[in-house]
Amino acid sequence: MFLISSIVKMVASPIFRLVASVITIIIYLVTVLSCYGGLIPPTWSAWGSVLTIGMPVMLTLSAVACVVWFVRGHWFMGGLGVLMFLLCINPIKMWFPMNGTQKQSPGTRTFTLLQWNILHGDDLGRPDYAGSRTMEEILRVDADIVCLQECTGFTQKSLRKYSKATVDSVLARYPYQLGEGSYDLRILSKYPLRHIYFGSVFNYRLADYVAVTLPGGTQVAVADIHLPSFALNEEEKGIFSKRGTAARKEDMAHRIVGKLKHAIPLRATAAEKVRDGFKELAMPLIIVGDFNDVPASWTYRVFTRAGFRDAYCETNFLPTYTFYPNLFYFHLDQIFYRGDIAPLSVKRLDIRTSDHLPLLSTFEYHPRR
Repeated sequence: MFLISSIVKMVASPIFRLVASVITIIIYLVTVLSCYGGLIPPTWSAWGSVLTIGMPVMLTLSAVACVVWFVRGHWFMGGLGVLMFLLCINPIKMWFPMNGTQKQSPGTRTFTLLQWNILHGDDLGRPDYAGSRTMEEILRVDADIVCLQECTGFTQKSLRKYSKATVDSVLARYPYQLGEGSYDLRILSKYPLRHIYFGSVFNYRLADYVAVTLPGGTQVAVADIHLPSFALNEEEKGIFSKRGTAARKEDMAHRIVGKLKHAIPLRATAAEKVRDGFKELAMPLIIVGDFNDVPASWTYRVFTRAGFRDAYCETNFLPTYTFYPNLFYFHLDQIFYRGDIAPLSVKRLDIRTSDHLPLLSTFEYHPRR
């Protein structure tokens, strides 16, 4: 009883409230910085983008602090938190969408698109599986268009991890295939494809651009992209999920921050390169792939500032994640679009063969008259 009484007195003391108020204000300020850090050009400083990665954590801390102040009857500090959330509502909605599945419009047709980083065919969930779960899932989902990343080539030789029967089935299901064989991109389609543009940066190709001729004659451009990653090794990725000494983890944290600061400007330049490839393109366009960056980041805003819209945000309620190992739950895979098409749904599929989870989107389009 004495301990409980002492804690109650401490919480009620003016000094404790002052310290708590200062800590809360710092949390609110850092939260604002994390929400708008994606506006800071990485060529000036990478810290803005680093803070944006932590935006969900900071928003959660701010929400808890805000509720606690209200429960304790301190309306000023609670109201300050509400004001902070109102100031950050636009970037919050980039991470936390507040929409839902859309209804198909009269006179339109639909097509589906599956996008997935398949980790070069490895199976993290069941490494001893005798079949080909990745390809089996592609067949099961049966999307009209499939955009793959980390898929080096698409021949029997390059797909030797998979059973011949499954690969043959995929090749038969998707007779139209284009992609850059020497790196890791591949686009599979039930409908005719043709290359429309190919961009490269830093001596390797980071995107594959095609036009798909859909039933009814409408052509839609599709870009399958894979932007530069943070290049963390397995030890660094496991900083939160694996044991280690405090000094060791501190050293890894310094290395991780260093790699983030190096990778973020590279990725920003690559994203701008991809964006610039479409300045003169008139047809409807979808950009999908592994962006290796989160909503509200500079990379994300490169596309939204260019007039692209986020298909996931427009068709979902609540945030998601597409990368999950080692407690790094990040939404790294995006679907942007523009032009005379509209997303009806975007679903994250819980297929854990790769370190990325696939996204299945449905779009509507107007057949060409």
